[in-house]
Amino acid sequence: MVERLAELERALGITFRDRKLLQTALMHRSLFNEQPHLLRSLSDNERLEFLGDSVLHFVTTTWLFQQFPNQNESTLTGWRAALVSTKGLAECAATLNLGQYAFLSRGEDTPKGRERAKLLADLFEAVIGAIYLDQGLEAARTFIERFLHERIGTIQTALLDPTTRLQEIVQSRHKQLPKYHLIEERGPDHQREYVMAVTVEGHEYIGTGSSKKAAKKAAAQAALADIDR
Repeated sequence: MVERLAELERALGITFRDRKLLQTALMHRSLFNEQPHLLRSLSDNERLEFLGDSVLHFVTTTWLFQQFPNQNESTLTGWRAALVSTKGLAECAATLNLGQYAFLSRGEDTPKGRERAKLLADLFEAVIGAIYLDQGLEAARTFIERFLHERIGTIQTALLDPTTRLQEIVQSRHKQLPKYHLIEERGPDHQREYVMAVTVEGHEYIGTGSSKKAAKKAAAQAALADIDR
């Protein structure tokens, strides 16, 4: 175990004062469900995950605010939602091979189990919590910002798609997805026009296009124009 933790420290670029914090960050709940007697001397990583999530959101929000002074709130909200999404955090964790260091139950301990996005995202947040407790906020900030710099370009490109951007904002603010439906198809077959609507928090926005996909994007853009005002 000592060698594994030392190897992970090298990957993280951090030497822990209290290595037990790092060990705890890697302890998945399934292990204790299977072997409850371990709780007498160890604990799972859920409390560290809870703490790491808060540190991650604070650092990410501050970084975006400082790095992009001319961007409005809704754009920054969309970028933040993408940066701290389960998928995004799992990608960060995968670059560190965090899944290979997790302590799992026999049922969870499979190659696919160690690559599950939720597991990886939770591990990443727990490690952040451990870094914060062991090294302080500035060390946690340095660790997190390394990934923000690497990923922001990809996020910005992806969110140029208005449907993706709207989804990220609505998920972040309202914990739900925008709802689309086709209102009308009109015009001759060679010049078809589609009318789509998207509903966000009881407000309906309309878009038209020469395909359903184009109409959906137009509806999302109409919603974003209102949200961004």
